[in-house]
Amino acid sequence: MCHLSARNPNFYHLLLHIDQDFAEQTRAQRCRCGGVLHSARYPRKPRGLPGEARSCCDFRYSFCCADCRCRTTPFSVRFLGRRVYTAAIMVVVSATRASAGTAAAMRQLDALGVPPSTIARWRQWWATDFVNSPFWALGQAMFVPPVETGRAPASLLERFAATLPPEPLLCLLRWLSPLTSGSAVSSLREGR
Repeated sequence: MCHLSARNPNFYHLLLHIDQDFAEQTRAQRCRCGGVLHSARYPRKPRGLPGEARSCCDFRYSFCCADCRCRTTPFSVRFLGRRVYTAAIMVVVSATRASAGTAAAMRQLDALGVPPSTIARWRQWWATDFVNSPFWALGQAMFVPPVETGRAPASLLERFAATLPPEPLLCLLRWLSPLTSGSAVSSLREGR
C-alpha cells in the first residue's frame, strides 16, 4: 500500500539515493554557459515524516555556476516544489482523499497531521495547475486509455500500480520529477 511507503523510513533512504543520482547527472552536465557547478544545497524542514526519515529530507540538492552564478536545481523525487511536505506525502494524502480510501488508510493519513486546508490546496493543484501544465500536456499521451484527471493523483497511482508494480508510488514520483526542477519546467515552456 502506498500509504505505508510514505511512512517507511527506508523508503526515504531510497528516495535520497535517487536524488543523489539526479544531482550527479546534473553536475556532470555543467551549466548552460559551460561553467562548473558547485554545490549550493539548501536546508528543508519537511513535515509529517517519521523521525528516522527526517535526516533524508533535511536538504535539497542545488548547484551554483562558478561563472555566471545561475542556480541549477536537479530533479527530485523527495520534493515537489516548495511545499513543506514531501512529494510522497502530498501524493499519498491527495490520492487517498480523491479515491475515498479505506477507513484504516484515512486514520493512518490523519496521523500525518496535514491540515484540511492544505489538502484542499493540494487537490486544487492537481485539478487545475497540474492538468493545465505543459508537463501534463506532453505526459498524458503515455496513458491509454486516458487517465481520469478528476481523480488525480489516485488515478495515476492506479495506472502505475497496474503497469509498474511493486512500488507505484516510487514510479509516480520518478515520473513527476521533471516538475521539481525550475530549469526543466522553463525548458518545457520554451518548447525544448
